[in-house]
Amino acid sequence: GFGKTRPVASNATAQGRAQNRRVEIQLSPLT
Repeated sequence: GFGKTRPVASNATAQGRAQNRRVEIQLSPLT
């Protein structure tokens, strides 16, 4: 994942770390 290289929030707080534990799924249509 991008948690370590592209954090969306500060890792200094528990709330920020929780936000960084995310999974982004991109769906693309089948052709």
